[in-house]
Amino acid sequence: MASLDISNVIVVTLLSALRGLSDVNTSILALITSEAPISSSYGTAGIYKNPNGVASDFGSNSATYRLAVDVFSQNPNIISGGGYLVVIPRLAAASAQPAVVLSSAAVDLTKLTATDYKIKAAISGAAAAEIAIGDLDTTSLATVQTSLNAAAITSAGLQFVVTGSLSAASIELKTIATGATTAIVLSATAAGTDISPLLNIALASSTGAAAGVERVKDAVLRTYGSVPYFGIILDSLPVSGDLTELAATVQTMDKLLIVASSTVGDIAGIFTTLVGKGYTHTRMLYYSVSAATALDFAAGYAGRGLSIKMSGSNTAHTMHLKTITGLAADSGMTQTILTAAMNAGVDTYPDIGGAASVFISGVNQFFDQVYTRLAFKLRLQIAGFNYLAQTNTKIPQTEQGMSGLKGAYRKICQMFVTNGTFAPGTWNSSTTFGDPDDHIKNIAAMGFYIYSDPIASQSQAERETRVAPGIYIAAKDAGSIHSGDVTVHVES
Repeated sequence: MASLDISNVIVVTLLSALRGLSDVNTSILALITSEAPISSSYGTAGIYKNPNGVASDFGSNSATYRLAVDVFSQNPNIISGGGYLVVIPRLAAASAQPAVVLSSAAVDLTKLTATDYKIKAAISGAAAAEIAIGDLDTTSLATVQTSLNAAAITSAGLQFVVTGSLSAASIELKTIATGATTAIVLSATAAGTDISPLLNIALASSTGAAAGVERVKDAVLRTYGSVPYFGIILDSLPVSGDLTELAATVQTMDKLLIVASSTVGDIAGIFTTLVGKGYTHTRMLYYSVSAATALDFAAGYAGRGLSIKMSGSNTAHTMHLKTITGLAADSGMTQTILTAAMNAGVDTYPDIGGAASVFISGVNQFFDQVYTRLAFKLRLQIAGFNYLAQTNTKIPQTEQGMSGLKGAYRKICQMFVTNGTFAPGTWNSSTTFGDPDDHIKNIAAMGFYIYSDPIASQSQAERETRVAPGIYIAAKDAGSIHSGDVTVHVES
């Protein structure tokens, strides 16, 4: 007699675990460089866990390698958070953008009289063209710009942009051509008064991008979604217009941009402008010694700052009063500059009582606030998605189903209590949800509170679209002690 299959009695189905999304790694740092890699087969980006590979790909004398050393020299650094360095070369064949060669801040235009001035400019490799600026009108910023451009636009394809005030103007000189451009070279003229020294223009100098090199903003947009990274540092500071566009772009993303300048005028200039626009995802640094050392500050700051292991215990940190390995205190720092930087939300690296220390005011929010809150947001998104995607059966649109979804979010909240981002405390806001007593008690006991609208309150239309009721999370920031006052009473 043939034996019948055992499945007549017992049926076993093997189910493979459904795949979800991995946590977003908020310790991956991108270095966007204008330097070309040695290998022609480099590709869009390279991944590095130490600077040695960067030396092989870009050369040991490259700025890219120097900045990589700054990143990995910190302790802890991005490796501590489970991250790595991504180097993204800017494309050499991108459509050309206006090349800015002058970005002079704090120029006293009252020193310029209504007289004739001349400069020379060479554009796109052509012979130098003399620009005669006749009868410069210094009545206002607008009249200065108009009289400068009346000659510049027609004779040499240049455009002056003047902002600030008459006694402390910020002046930019740009090409307005749409084709490929090379640096504009300013030189003294045979006749007339050379305006260059009066505007603090270094002769034969250029701070603009090389011909045909894409803007950093375009490099970010090109790699967004295809190359994973969270932080962004650069091998040069973009000119104000490009930096404003870049900061606006990064603000729409869950990323952090860290830039640094050695020009003191940028504190009250472009940096104050960015803070005024609410671009909290851009962290601005000032270091006076040189442009190259300012970039070292940004690289070391990023390497140290993005080192938080979010799943660790007491790993959250603040950058205030931290030391950047390999960087001396800013020798040009004064109390006046420090105060201006604090008022503008610009981070500095002064000598405080003999110790080189990062100094942060928090006007543009503190670094750790922006960093950890973005990390929290990203992990909530992943947790919610994975709860919905990794269930073999459907999640019922009931309070039981909502309990499971809130449970996924609760794990993330607890993670950020464990790492030190959130902590139990007193809820001082007048805004509460759910039962106010439950809200306040949960914040005091656990540091967070999660509430969802009742399933019974959903409309039929919402039920038919299978959307969950609104979920609300309150969390108490653990904060950080950055300074203090001590009062001493002495009795004899």
